Amino acid sequence: MMGNYAGGMGGASWILMGLLWVTLIVAIVWMIVGMVTQPRHATTSAAAQEFRTDSPADILKRRLARGEIDTTTYEELSSVVGKVR
Repeated sequence: MMGNYAGGMGGASWILMGLLWVTLIVAIVWMIVGMVTQPRHATTSAAAQEFRTDSPADILKRRLARGEIDTTTYEELSSVVGKVR
């Protein structure tokens, strides 16, 4: 009876500890796979677009392409933008 210190770990404790380790290993593998397979060009292009400033001429071209302004308005505004430079 000398080796029995308060009953030791019961069966449920062994099962819970095993589930803890399996969960921990799965989480680590999931994180590593997520870091390795993440496309790197998506983050750099998003950062580049965030800091990109468009020139007034580019904005006018985009508005004309979307149909927000007509060609006469585009020509008038582009001549004004050209004078400002």
